[in-house]
Amino acid sequence: MNLRTLAKRGLAATGTAGLARSAVRRLRLLRGNARRAQALRRVTRDDTIPELRPLPQARYIFAVGAIPRRYAGRTASVLTKAKLLAEQGGVQCEILTMNYSAELDDVAHEIDERGALGDGVRIINLYDSLVGEPSKHPITHPVDEPGMDYIKDADGSVYRYFENGVYRLYKRFDYAGRLIVRDWFNENRGRTRRDEFGTDGHIRRTTYYDLHYNKPRQEIYYRSDDTAFMSKWLVVNPDDLTTQVERITMFDADERPVKVLHSHIELIHEYLDRVIGDDHVFLSVESRRTDPEVLDYRRPNVKRLYVLHNPHASGYSVSKVRATYRPMLDRHAQADAIVFLTAAQRADAEAHYGHQKNFFVIPHPVKLPAPAAPVERDPELVVVLARLDQQKQLDHAIRAFAQVVKHRPKARLEIYGRGPEEAALRRLIGSLRLEKSVSLKGYTTDPSAVYRSASACLLTSAYEGFGLVVLEAASYGCPVVSYDLSYGPSDIIEDGRTGFLVPEGDERKLAERTLDILRDPALRDRLSQAAEESVHRFSPESCLARWSALFNTLDAAGWS
Repeated sequence: MNLRTLAKRGLAATGTAGLARSAVRRLRLLRGNARRAQALRRVTRDDTIPELRPLPQARYIFAVGAIPRRYAGRTASVLTKAKLLAEQGGVQCEILTMNYSAELDDVAHEIDERGALGDGVRIINLYDSLVGEPSKHPITHPVDEPGMDYIKDADGSVYRYFENGVYRLYKRFDYAGRLIVRDWFNENRGRTRRDEFGTDGHIRRTTYYDLHYNKPRQEIYYRSDDTAFMSKWLVVNPDDLTTQVERITMFDADERPVKVLHSHIELIHEYLDRVIGDDHVFLSVESRRTDPEVLDYRRPNVKRLYVLHNPHASGYSVSKVRATYRPMLDRHAQADAIVFLTAAQRADAEAHYGHQKNFFVIPHPVKLPAPAAPVERDPELVVVLARLDQQKQLDHAIRAFAQVVKHRPKARLEIYGRGPEEAALRRLIGSLRLEKSVSLKGYTTDPSAVYRSASACLLTSAYEGFGLVVLEAASYGCPVVSYDLSYGPSDIIEDGRTGFLVPEGDERKLAERTLDILRDPALRDRLSQAAEESVHRFSPESCLARWSALFNTLDAAGWS
């Protein structure tokens, strides 16, 4: 009889089915961690921090699908990396968004206003290569619409229009008051069309929607002189509501059809050729959704790097590779470099694929805060900064905090972030009667203030590629209590000295360690000081040295 059966029978017999499931899960974790530990003993290798060398003369392009207006860890790490290479490495960096968005200039402005963009960093869109220069005759779009009345959203840039009480129109304006998006709706509040505009006020794309699924069926793209240069036909998969390109028609300057493409990837390769030209380019692919568009893009003047921001292993076995990672990792030999964030994850990959010379480890950097006056931490405050989605398992943090307040009624948990799980988390807070103890605070543009005010930070994710939030919290002296995940937290947290690691999924232990910090200010202060000192090994200088070594290695291999 195996351990799984014993656990089920032994605990189910007492009527505690939930405990049985929890015990089985812990057994699976132990077995998975044992296999992983064995693999790590076989192939783990450490990379010393190299000496910093000048970066090769080339273009540095970081490919992502999009940059959300309210972005999270992966986008933040790409911005930080590009800023580091540009400002301290002295090279020009481009963040290339592969998906079209009329809001990109507005989003880039917000990022720049927060100081996250950096000198020498540009955010560009792949589709801009066919648009041309902005029109010399800009168009201004008024807020008013004849025959309609509007109401303005609280954020000040969105307007919703009504005609005889029926919702008809949505407009979003940018930081300079320019119209960037306009949506049209029918009587059933179904979106029928979206118009997107450039910074010159001229239309850049019109999308026509499927009235049943509310998904795009045809997209028309326009040059700055208002002529169409491309039409995309799309089909909707009724099972998962994803869309797929069916046909692409290209038009000449007189809007006559001149070319038909049946592959979106073929189109992307043409665009990449326009963006890259004959320049030497390090193309760093930062998103697995972008992999299919780049895997077959091979040019003698382009070095392709793939950066893993999340775990590639599926479940508890290093031999099970997640579906989104498999195409890239199965063809790892064709890549110039595969970059992992931790030595443990590279070890897992090499346990499956064997030792690889093009597998590198470069952790995220953390910007060390400037020396500041001692902070007054709230002795009852615990925080979480995370997307409100299933990966982050914030229901674990909330249930654990229900145990905390039983022993410390004045304790408070503040959760910063937005995401699809917000409504479910609010219901959970209500069902546990924690409305006075746990609050969802929304997105914050000043995480440093959050970390400086709290006594502890929690991380309850199901998985992380690195756990950048742990590094950021530690840099501000905020001790972290984290699940001991496969990658990330254990690379940063020294259990009992700079924070606490608890068994994955163990909400009781999570609550106990949180209480230890809240009950003992001296312990909190010791953890805080040690955490702040520990992050120096993840300094921007060490990160830059690792990237410079990698780029110089690829450059020395030649470009033919």
